[in-house]
Amino acid sequence: MKIIKTHLNPDLDAVASVWLLKRFLLGWEGAQVEYVMAKNTEEAKNIDGEILYVDVGGGPLDHHDTGQYLSATSLTWEYVKQKRGIEDFKPIVLEALEKLVAVITEVDNARDLNWPEIKQTRHLFYLHSIVGALRGLAETDEQVTEFGMRALEAVLLSLKSEIKAVEELKLGKEFVTFWGKAIALETGNEMVLWTGEILGYLIVAKKDPVDGAVRIYARADSKVDLTKAYEEVKRQDPDSDWFLHASKKLLLNKTAVNPGFRPTRLSLEQIIKILQGE
Repeated sequence: MKIIKTHLNPDLDAVASVWLLKRFLLGWEGAQVEYVMAKNTEEAKNIDGEILYVDVGGGPLDHHDTGQYLSATSLTWEYVKQKRGIEDFKPIVLEALEKLVAVITEVDNARDLNWPEIKQTRHLFYLHSIVGALRGLAETDEQVTEFGMRALEAVLLSLKSEIKAVEELKLGKEFVTFWGKAIALETGNEMVLWTGEILGYLIVAKKDPVDGAVRIYARADSKVDLTKAYEEVKRQDPDSDWFLHASKKLLLNKTAVNPGFRPTRLSLEQIIKILQGE
């Protein structure tokens, strides 16, 4: 049986190292995880056997004695790539994992102290802070690892969606509204809405190519008011369901809390004209 050993009271660096091995190293998905005291051992030096030490043991996958800007996660990731070969990864997965590993390495080297939001309460909502708090709640090491690995799967999904969103937005249709520039595109990727706003569009509209539903986001810090657009889509398409958020910044033809919404029959071109006030 393959065994992964890491330290007691695992932090995000330890959890991520375990996750990388179980998730991406072929043949290690069923490996047993054990938690040991933080001390060096000769056994940790062997990375070609059935036992791997990560973030503990003083071996090649433990960065504590190197004195370099590294993390167990970055060492483990390099090991996985070497063993598996980067050609075995889809480019979007490779890029997403590089981003994920870079952030965890920052955190493990206390570089998050330089993040602009470090003094804000929202910093306590970040994954590494939550993992630390779980340890404070006396969760078992197994529970902390299980939660962390599940959360990392979600982070990886978000990273892939963001990378894809940036590329999809390059193919979107830009147009000008009363309030400023906007963009519309057909995609099932929800991340384009948020990413488009980050990239500077005041309004982002997406139409799902599968179910035809439309979602329109306007930046919360803008002066955009989608009330007239709401009234117009209701007039032109009375048999569909539309919801205007109280902020007047969200106009939705589909919501996660009400999947029974009837999708609009309006085309993306018609939606653009409505948003332009035509």
